[in-house]
Amino acid sequence: MKIIICGAGRVGQGIARRLSSDGHSVAVIDEDPVLVQAITAELEVQGYTGHAAHPNVLRSAGADDADMIVAVTYSDEVNMVACQVAHVLFQVQTKIARIRSRAYFSKRSGDLFGKSGLAIDVVISPEKAVADSVIQRLETPGAFFSVPFSGNKIRVVGLDVHKDTPLARTTLSQIGELFPGLRIQILAVLRNDHLFAIRPTDQLIEGDRVYLSIDTQQTDRLTELLGLNPHDDQRVIILGSGNIGMYVAEQLERRRGRKVRLIETDLKKAEKAAAQLRRSIVIHGDALTPEILHEAGIDKADAVIGLTNDDSVNLLASAMAKRLGAKKTIALVNSPELALIHNTLDVDVLVDPRAVTVSQILLRLRKGRILSLYSIADGRGELAEGEVLEHSLLLDSDLTPDTLPEGVVAGGLVRDDEVIMPEKGLRVRVGDRVVLFYERSRVKKVEQLFRASSAFFLN
Repeated sequence: MKIIICGAGRVGQGIARRLSSDGHSVAVIDEDPVLVQAITAELEVQGYTGHAAHPNVLRSAGADDADMIVAVTYSDEVNMVACQVAHVLFQVQTKIARIRSRAYFSKRSGDLFGKSGLAIDVVISPEKAVADSVIQRLETPGAFFSVPFSGNKIRVVGLDVHKDTPLARTTLSQIGELFPGLRIQILAVLRNDHLFAIRPTDQLIEGDRVYLSIDTQQTDRLTELLGLNPHDDQRVIILGSGNIGMYVAEQLERRRGRKVRLIETDLKKAEKAAAQLRRSIVIHGDALTPEILHEAGIDKADAVIGLTNDDSVNLLASAMAKRLGAKKTIALVNSPELALIHNTLDVDVLVDPRAVTVSQILLRLRKGRILSLYSIADGRGELAEGEVLEHSLLLDSDLTPDTLPEGVVAGGLVRDDEVIMPEKGLRVRVGDRVVLFYERSRVKKVEQLFRASSAFFLN
C-alpha cells in the first residue's frame, strides 16, 4: 500500500519504521527539515518538508494515488484538516488522525467524528489509549502486559518467569495440571530478545517473559495462585499531570479504596490538577527529589507511575522510587533507545505509546474479519481477535496446535458470552470470536484464517 504519514516526531517515526519494514511505500511530511532528514536517513521512506495540510505538499508526497493518510503531527487541527483535504481533493480511501485534546470528544463538540462529521475513518487518541493501558496493568498485579479482548471476556497477560514461580519448568501440556479449573492458555514466550509461539513440549525457564490468555473472570484467581495479592495496588503515586496523568488519576478516583497522590513540578499545572481532581492529593515538586517522594508516602506506595513528558524523568524517578520502598513501578517511555535500559534500572513495567498507535493502524491494514489487534514485543508478534465467517478455514477446528499453522497459537474463543479454551473435541462455529497470537512472519496466514476461503496451506 501507498501510505502518507504527516508528522516525523516520535509517533510518526515509530509508525514509519513499522510500515516501511512491512514493505509498504511510505512518504513522510513534516515542517521541520531536520526531522525529515533524520527519518529518511534511517528508514526506507520518502521525505517531504512542508505543511502537512497544504494541497501542494500532499500532492508532492503522492496523495493522488495514496491508499492511506496517517496524520500524527503535534497539532490536532492540522491532523483534522490534512485528512479533510486528503478526502476532498485526493479521495484517499483511509484517513487516520491523532487527536490529543479531550475537548474534541466532549458532548459540546457533538458528533464531530461521526458519519456526518469530518472525513476521518479512525481517530487515534494516544493519551487515552496509553492511560487505559496503564489502568489495565494496575488491574493485573505482577503483569508487565495486560490487554482485554472480546469485550473483556478474555484477557492476555504478560508475566515474568522467576525461578520460584509455579510457571518455571512448565510446558504447555502441563498447564492444566498446574492450574486446575482455570481457563488459561500459554501463547508465546520472549526469550533472549526472541519472541516465539509456544509448542506443547516447550518448557518455560527462568528469565522468560510469557504471554498467556485467561478468562477475565479468573484473573484474580491466577494472581493468587502465583502468590500475588489481586488488591495490592491501592496506594498509587502518579508523576506528571499531563493528559495521561490526569486521565489515570480520574479513573483511579472512581475505584473504591484507591488512594492517589500526584506529583507535578510546574506550579500552575499542579494548581490546575488540584482543582480538577476530587479525592487525590496533589504535591508541587520535583519527582527526582527524594524529599518530595517521601512527602508523597513512597515507602508505603503500592505503585509509582511515571507519566511526565520526559522519558528520562519517568525512568530515573521510577528507579529511585523502587529503591525508596515502592512495591511496583511503571514508566512511560517513547524512546526505543531508553527503553532498552529499563531492566537495569529495576523498572517493573514499561509502557510504549508507539505500540498502541501502531496497533490501531495495523488493524486497518489487515485483511479478513479482524476486529481488534495489538502489536507486542516491539512488533515481533501480534495478538488479534477475529470473527469466524462462513467457509472460514477455522470452521470445525479445535484450535489445538495440530489444526493451526506453525507460529500461530489460539488463546480461546467467545461464543454466546461463554469463554471456551482450545481442546480436543471443540468445533469452531460461524460467529465465534477467536483470539490468536502469531509471529510476525505469519500475518498472511492469519489473514487467510479470518477470511472465507476454499484453500489453505499450512506451510
